[in-house]
Amino acid sequence: MNAARFGFVALIFSLGLALSLFAQTAGNWHTFTDPTGRFSFLLPSEPEHQTQKDESHKEGPIVTDLYMVKALPKLYLASLTQYPPAAALPDQEELNADRDNFNKSVSATLMSEDRKTFAGFPALEFKSKSERNTFHMLVVKADHNVYSLCAAYENGDEPLESSKFVSSLKLIKP
Repeated sequence: MNAARFGFVALIFSLGLALSLFAQTAGNWHTFTDPTGRFSFLLPSEPEHQTQKDESHKEGPIVTDLYMVKALPKLYLASLTQYPPAAALPDQEELNADRDNFNKSVSATLMSEDRKTFAGFPALEFKSKSERNTFHMLVVKADHNVYSLCAAYENGDEPLESSKFVSSLKLIKP
């Protein structure tokens, strides 16, 4: 479902903006839980929050909540995209489309991927590289909710904080 990619469009748009902005100071890492209590993750400071709602789909609205911390040269993004129950969203097709659309949007090439089960749900963890940045991403599809964590950093060795962030996802009420 091509229109069901709204969440990743929002993620990519924010990623592009954030990579061009100045750094925020990074504080102590702490657990952040989204206001709906659906999921949590670790962050070095309080995230900026954006909500986007796309009502152009006949199946119903697609809502994306995006949380972002800029600690350049690193960037941390977490999102929850909620698709309407009537939307056809096959597990592996959705995970593949999310990976491919992400890589296309940031002009990145897939370096590695690991298909797994996360908290009982299908997931895909991958790393991709563009001309200037490397991206470490985890995408989990829990029914009609897609959770994503993405750490972006300048090319080179992966900072420990990137893995710390991506591996910190907890699904509370998937």
